[in-house]
Amino acid sequence: MGEYHTPVMLPEVLEQLAMRTDGVYIDATLGGGGYAEAMLLASNNARVVGFDTDPAAQAFATERLQTFGERFILIKENFAKLKEALAREGIAHIDGVVYDLGVSSHQLDTTSIGLSYRIEAPLDMRLDPRLAISAKEIIAEYDEQELKRIFRKYGEEPYSGPIARKIVQARATQPIETTTKLAAVITEGIREDKKNETLSRIFQALRIEVNRELENLESSLEQAVELLAGGGRMVVVAYHSLEDRIVKEFFKQESAPEFGAGEVKALKERVDLSRARLRVLTKKPLTPSEEEIARNPRARSAKLRAAERIGR
Repeated sequence: MGEYHTPVMLPEVLEQLAMRTDGVYIDATLGGGGYAEAMLLASNNARVVGFDTDPAAQAFATERLQTFGERFILIKENFAKLKEALAREGIAHIDGVVYDLGVSSHQLDTTSIGLSYRIEAPLDMRLDPRLAISAKEIIAEYDEQELKRIFRKYGEEPYSGPIARKIVQARATQPIETTTKLAAVITEGIREDKKNETLSRIFQALRIEVNRELENLESSLEQAVELLAGGGRMVVVAYHSLEDRIVKEFFKQESAPEFGAGEVKALKERVDLSRARLRVLTKKPLTPSEEEIARNPRARSAKLRAAERIGR
């Protein structure tokens, strides 16, 4: 079993969250419960609701946080069901939400789901075991153009076409059902010094497709804004450009004024801010210190963005 990673930029997350004494806070990506624990410790009366679909994470975090009693609530759902799941708990408004995007070290090391190309495992990649389609089915059933699309869109892989073609040709001879078999097909003919980065991009693309990660993030951000009370904070830590771009654009869209028909955007004195729902707190993303990176190399690529709910 792998370890759950140390929460990245924890002091910065808590500072941006600006917790209230008795608020309701969401840890949208519970994992090992590191952020949730820090949030519960930061306020004696606040409640924290944690979302996670991984049974191992659910068990680990529940044991870790049991001393907080009813102040911690576990919801065994993806954060895309934020509004629906909270309604079942009788929660209509929240005071803050934290997203720590990406995959934990524990999940990468878990051999049953096959997220890592370094470990031989079944080609699964479902972070929620209830999902219908696994990576094995995608590799077996998607046509060449569909494979090319996801490798380019979600992996930003420059050789998406040739890699998709190799997979289609290889599976015609023998099924591709393990991580190591897929890795061997992908890297055939690729220079040794390029293999790891290529594999990282392709495996990332498959994981995102299987778990609908980007669509779920977009949906959850929209729901979070609707749920936030006035002055409530949203804090997001992202680790790759696709996720960070979604968060950046969402914050920009929700904080930018809307113009009526015939209005000219250059006429800033006529800007109507009444429809903006967020005030962006981080004009540029915060990044971890060199000291934190030295202690926790996983933090290297982290970018933290935060915004505050206005208009209530």
